[in-house]
Amino acid sequence: MLCTRDMSSLTKRFLLCHRLRLVTSQAQLRHISQEHSSQKFYRQSRSVSRQTSERHVSTFSSERKVLQRNRAAQFDNHQQFDYLRDGIAEILTDRISDISRDFPSIVDLGAGKGHVARHVNTFITQHVTECDTAHACLSLPRDPVAGLTTEQVLLEAEDVLPFEDNSKELIISNLWLHWVNNLPKLFKEVERVLIPDGVFLGAMFATDTIYQLRVSLQQAELERTGGIASHISPFVTPQDIGSLLNSANFCMITLDCEELTVTYPDLYFLLRDLQGMGENNCLISQPSLLRRDVLTGAAAIYHDLYADPTDSSLPLTFNILYFIAWKRSATQGVPKPRGSHSASIADLDKIINSTPSS
Repeated sequence: MLCTRDMSSLTKRFLLCHRLRLVTSQAQLRHISQEHSSQKFYRQSRSVSRQTSERHVSTFSSERKVLQRNRAAQFDNHQQFDYLRDGIAEILTDRISDISRDFPSIVDLGAGKGHVARHVNTFITQHVTECDTAHACLSLPRDPVAGLTTEQVLLEAEDVLPFEDNSKELIISNLWLHWVNNLPKLFKEVERVLIPDGVFLGAMFATDTIYQLRVSLQQAELERTGGIASHISPFVTPQDIGSLLNSANFCMITLDCEELTVTYPDLYFLLRDLQGMGENNCLISQPSLLRRDVLTGAAAIYHDLYADPTDSSLPLTFNILYFIAWKRSATQGVPKPRGSHSASIADLDKIINSTPSS
């Protein structure tokens, strides 16, 4: 939670003197947002039906994203923007501890500033290999837990892993995969690198992330320019990730989602934090810069639609998709054939009650 501050006088005057007519309901705005940005995105690059095609269409500019993340890592106050990744890293490392297995070493994809290494316990692993495409993030001083060693590996490409086949026990990724252009290829690389019965664990932003900002920008731009542009990147759905993991030959796939809401005093603090996280827009078809009147209008719409009535703070929702998948192995348990059951689930109560207690 950030400390609040008064809105700019320009925004206040805009709110008082020119109250916007919100001609579309909140639900309709979210529908417009998804129709405009998500459908084209999935048709072009992440449609599961096209993942076997040799020709791949990139959605994001990888070079621009590396530049944005390098700049964010060089901010004097860059640590104050780590709250989201640090929080998710703690959740992921807690989930690793639920696996009753020792991992001599783990690989952290998109390690950034070493968020996972700050929270992993030494009884889980003694070594973390941190991989990233942003050299400025990897070059920052590390602060791992006592007794843990780390190694930094700069990736030449986001979807190629410089490791031998069947060489790693666990690969983890913390809020990095949503910027990868070719997820099918990366997932197959992860499957290649993992040992049989190895674990792939991760968290990424999913659909409806920062929908409040998307709706506000698109409504403001529509009213002033007569059209909308993709100022915010599209996000995947859980169904797509499940299908891609299955197509990469993973098994025992488990997905779950969690909504996290962070509040900000105004739109300008919000945009500053997104930039500090390195989450700037990097679409290849990125539109021109936002006009000042569009940004001012978006601030007013955001306040009208979503502001907390008690303190006027602005909520921003992050939809986090967690997943875990396992590389296939002959030693894994397999489900029995359909129809081979000897009891009905309708009789579960009777079975439990008839079982003598020890």
